[in-house]
Amino acid sequence: MPRIRNVSPLGALDVPLLGRTLAASEEADVPKSAAEQLLAQPDNFQPVATPTPKESR
Repeated sequence: MPRIRNVSPLGALDVPLLGRTLAASEEADVPKSAAEQLLAQPDNFQPVATPTPKESR
């Protein structure tokens, strides 16, 4: 599941697509279809890189 971060300069955002509010800088796991829609708004959301198992050691 993709992970996104709220980077909006406005702070907390109500995200009806997710049915919740994301606080400033908050990260959330979202369904792939939702991630595609939200990441189309780069001023508000950015993807969060997830480490591979080797990187997390």
